[in-house]
Amino acid sequence: MSGCREVSLRLLVGTWQLEYFRNAFGLRSSAFDIVPVAIARNAWSRNRWYYLHLPEVAKQYGAQVVHLSFPMPLRRSHFRCPVVLSLHDLYPYDAPRNFGYLRVLFNRAFLRQSLRASDAIVCGSRFTFDRLRHYAPQIASEKATQIYQSVTLDPREEAESVASHGMRRPFLLSVAQHRRNKNLDLLLSAFAAFRRHSSRQSFRLVIVGSAGPQTGPLHALVDRLSLRQHVLFLSELRDAELCWLYRRCELTIVPSGIEGFCFPVAEALRCGSRVLCSDIPILREIGEARCDYFSLQPGGTAALTSAIEAALRKPAPQSYISDRFCGDEIARHYLALYSTLAKGRQAALSPQLCHESVP
Repeated sequence: MSGCREVSLRLLVGTWQLEYFRNAFGLRSSAFDIVPVAIARNAWSRNRWYYLHLPEVAKQYGAQVVHLSFPMPLRRSHFRCPVVLSLHDLYPYDAPRNFGYLRVLFNRAFLRQSLRASDAIVCGSRFTFDRLRHYAPQIASEKATQIYQSVTLDPREEAESVASHGMRRPFLLSVAQHRRNKNLDLLLSAFAAFRRHSSRQSFRLVIVGSAGPQTGPLHALVDRLSLRQHVLFLSELRDAELCWLYRRCELTIVPSGIEGFCFPVAEALRCGSRVLCSDIPILREIGEARCDYFSLQPGGTAALTSAIEAALRKPAPQSYISDRFCGDEIARHYLALYSTLAKGRQAALSPQLCHESVP
């Protein structure tokens, strides 16, 4: 924007996250400053800090735009600049079992308050935008937009995980947190059936994802199905290790019941993996015609087992990533949004300033 000073970016992270953000994303540019925040690692402390102290930090740095990476309690009157909210999903409404009874009530309250207080809302997929229109049509029409998330995983950079050393058996792959909406119990049951009725009994199933409410039940199910020697749980992998798995698996399986975006589908396609997904709108949106799909209707285990067999008979695709998920394209949309908000704020304070058109 002509007539405006050079822009710098500041990312506020918990002190325990500092090295992760520096190393995982290579954020070492002179125009980019990572600010560690001394905040406890629990929901109560985080929400209290957002509500009481974030406005002070924004004022301290003279922020022109504050961008919240997820919904949080927000004292809008204490900010002197526009506030943008990234909305990845509406799980408090669409997947309440992920939270439990009391936590879901608090999460719904925080979500509603954050949606009302923000100046702009960025939905990470068309599906999430549609869900917002369903639950809050006026908010969606007045201040929501849709910008996809950037898929940065690069298939040219791969490294075998220490945890997978010696793993030379063919394997199926699923990348998902241990939460109910991921349907990993369905996948385990289908994998057991696949091994019983298939000539491919040497196959293993590799599940990559952080522990969660379903971790205990999933391990118990593995034991009941006598799969302990055939299922490998991994977590906290670097992108390069995940690339290695995507590129060498026989099939990536995403059996989710609901998602807000779904990185594993886009990442697997970028690495040239076959991909099999549950037939839900968001996965159709991300995978389009490049994935195979199966129904989650009653009898889903049999449908998934048959779909695995069918997908394995198809040739592996070429590596592919949609322009929708490329960083340059996404950055252009964010630049336009931030410019519009900053100019609108300046115009409200001083009508003669910043009337240039947004590039």
